[in-house]
Amino acid sequence: MKRLFQALGIAAMIGLVVVLGVAVERSRSKDAFVKNVAAGNLPAAPAFDLPALGDAGRVKLADYRGKVVVLNFWASWCAPCEDEAPLLASLAAEQQKDGVAFVGIDANDVVGDARSFTKRFGLTYAQAHDADGSEKDRFGVTGFPETFVLDPTGRAVQWFPGPIDADGLRAAIEKARAS
Repeated sequence: MKRLFQALGIAAMIGLVVVLGVAVERSRSKDAFVKNVAAGNLPAAPAFDLPALGDAGRVKLADYRGKVVVLNFWASWCAPCEDEAPLLASLAAEQQKDGVAFVGIDANDVVGDARSFTKRFGLTYAQAHDADGSEKDRFGVTGFPETFVLDPTGRAVQWFPGPIDADGLRAAIEKARAS
């Protein structure tokens, strides 16, 4: 009987080590994209296909191939997102004339609150809903807001951890056009 309990204890310890190893590996791969962007590499953005926030459609990154994309992760309960939203709305209107696509991804949020947020701030560009935050995690996003600028081939040329500034975003868009 004593040996049975010892064997069960050893099996439990092995199970815990395996679970911990899997969690560490997921954590590493989860932030690999953002670390590559921060290091100045040009990694391909993870593909996504999410429900649209404002209607029954879908928002797919593949639909924007060939365009510079400003990809903004946000949540309605995020105070810095509220501060940033009017600037994003203005820059989207300015840059869309030149073929730049803006895409918002609302994550870890209530759909009704997110829809109210987009209406209140006039965010008329494509908005997707990442209910469980899984796409946010694939990009390595750890806070809100975070913004990526993608070149026409879908590679990330710039990452803004936190609110964007107009000059910085314009420079990143030009960098994406030139890459």
